[in-house]
Order: sequence, then C-alpha cells, then structure tokens
Amino acid sequence: MSIKVCTLIFALLLLLSSSTIYITYSIDMDVKCTVYQHSDDKNGNNVDVRIFVMGLKPSSDYTAKVVPDHNPPMNTKSKTDYEGIFWTVGKVPNGEKSLLFKVNVYEGNGTGGKLVAEGDDDAPCDSIAPFKN
Repeated sequence: MSIKVCTLIFALLLLLSSSTIYITYSIDMDVKCTVYQHSDDKNGNNVDVRIFVMGLKPSSDYTAKVVPDHNPPMNTKSKTDYEGIFWTVGKVPNGEKSLLFKVNVYEGNGTGGKLVAEGDDDAPCDSIAPFKN
C-alpha cells in the first residue's frame, strides 16, 4: 500500500473514533386477537385484542386505540413498566364480525398524544370454546 492510502485510512479511523455514535432503539409491537365463542349468545362473540409493545418510555402512560374493520373503535390505557413495556388487552364486544384489528399506540392518556407504534394482528384470531364441566 502506498503512503497516501495508509494516511487516508488512518485519518478516517481517527475521525470515526472521535465522533459520537448514536444508537436508536426500535419499537417492537405484537398484536394478537382471541374470539371467545358463545361469550354473548344474544349479540355474538366477544374478542380480546392483546397488545404488547417494547421500547417505550419507562413508567409512562400510553393509550392503545383498537380499530376493528367491522366494529366500532375502542381505547384502552395502561402504564409501561420500569423497562418500557406496554401490555394491555382491548375488549371488543361482538368482535367476531371483524377480521382485522388495527392498533395505534399514543403517548399519554388519550389519542391526542404522539403516535408511537402501530400494527395489527398478523393471523386469524384464535378461537376459544367455553369451558364445560
């Protein structure tokens, strides 16, 4: 290698070693739904939408807005734990009419805050039959 190439490599290494490196954490979100068969024989089956988000601010309030494709939207609120994990369940009455449950997660106690995560269930809802004695 020539002296010019070695000098250039040394200069680049020196520049990189003195600069600040920023690490960005991504937010990981999982959404799963469960249909409770015969949970409301008069109106239809209810659905639980389980929402799990990692990478949020620790010990902070967040609101999840669940938007089913054939049912009215609903909100559920919770506080993250000390590691920034948000875990909550949205209960959708007569939710069996819907096939897709989109979820948006906002900072604070309402949907007026900053949108921090969005996702939906990536498979058909699990179906749980009632327990019989």
